[in-house]
Amino acid sequence: MANIIRYPDFVTAKIAVTSEKPAEQIVARTSGALDKIYANNGDTIHQDQILAIIRNTANNEDVYKLKALVDTLRVANTFYFFPIDYTNKLILGDVEPAYLTFTAHFTDFKLLRELKPHLGALSNNRQSLSEVKTRLNSQLQQKEILVQELELEQNDYERHQSLFEKGVISQQEFEAKKRALLQMEKDINAMTISISQLRETMGSATQNLRSTFINKEEDYAQSASNLSQSLIALRKAIMDWEHNYVLKASIDGKIGFQKFWGENQYISTGETVFSILPLDTSKLVGKLVVPSQNAGKISIGQKVLVKLDNFPYQQYGMLVGKVENISVSPDSNGNYFVYISLPDGTKTSYNQTLPFDQELLGNAEIITEDLSIAERIFYKFKDIFKY
Repeated sequence: MANIIRYPDFVTAKIAVTSEKPAEQIVARTSGALDKIYANNGDTIHQDQILAIIRNTANNEDVYKLKALVDTLRVANTFYFFPIDYTNKLILGDVEPAYLTFTAHFTDFKLLRELKPHLGALSNNRQSLSEVKTRLNSQLQQKEILVQELELEQNDYERHQSLFEKGVISQQEFEAKKRALLQMEKDINAMTISISQLRETMGSATQNLRSTFINKEEDYAQSASNLSQSLIALRKAIMDWEHNYVLKASIDGKIGFQKFWGENQYISTGETVFSILPLDTSKLVGKLVVPSQNAGKISIGQKVLVKLDNFPYQQYGMLVGKVENISVSPDSNGNYFVYISLPDGTKTSYNQTLPFDQELLGNAEIITEDLSIAERIFYKFKDIFKY
């Protein structure tokens, strides 16, 4: 009989049976009264569905109206319509500063694009440059004429010089011709200086035109950048508002209220308001916390018997699972986390299938050694005589 009767060695621990995708806990991120509750206990809800909103200084519907408008805008495209006259009437609360910055930059960009303040300066600069070029071309042509006249005057001077040397003309007449030659050279030098000044003026006009064009492009780019950044900031402000005041589901599932909640009821920061059980509960897992004292006996593949608190095992039987994973190191309290699989789901050892509509708690017994009574007696004697 001692060899036949089995008396396994157990490691017991608390267990939480849940779906492979764990239940989501919806936690309040700020304190306040519940303004609206959009779901009832036990409802099937969908991902991103709004469950409740905490009262705040904004009108909730107004924020979502603004969000619908902002979602249609594209950061890379600055040529869009935005109904400021309509949105100025919205009550936005915490979103208001980011909205005002966005509308200011949108108005600046709109005025810059429609009024085109640089257009007049560019037109004046182009006209000035054209006039300087015309004057310069005229001066160059006049200089060419003067150079030709100078050549003729030089030839005439040389003839008068020859006549003077032969005594045909008087010295006074010769000096008058020389004076006329010097005057013409003086006029050409003055023309050269004038041409140089005109070229300098043309360079300045060209630089002014280029600077005005660069300023136009810089102002346009800066205004467009400010508008894009303010749009991104506005979207972030709306997201922060949702994060702080809106309780949303991130998965599809069945909602459960942690307390009896009603509108105007106060909740505190960090308080769990709802829990959402995933719809797919076909694959269940168990999570155990085992003290380090017994963790060394546990290994992957060992059989686990689960006794649920909700369903007494004497009446309903036990769930059967096996160890799938063990944490490699303990937590700050010296405990190890053990994960088990439940191949048969909620089917018990009494061949009953238990309903699963919430997280199940209970006790688990991990069979570390499946020994008979005789083997245990032998081990006891071995322990006595080993010294």
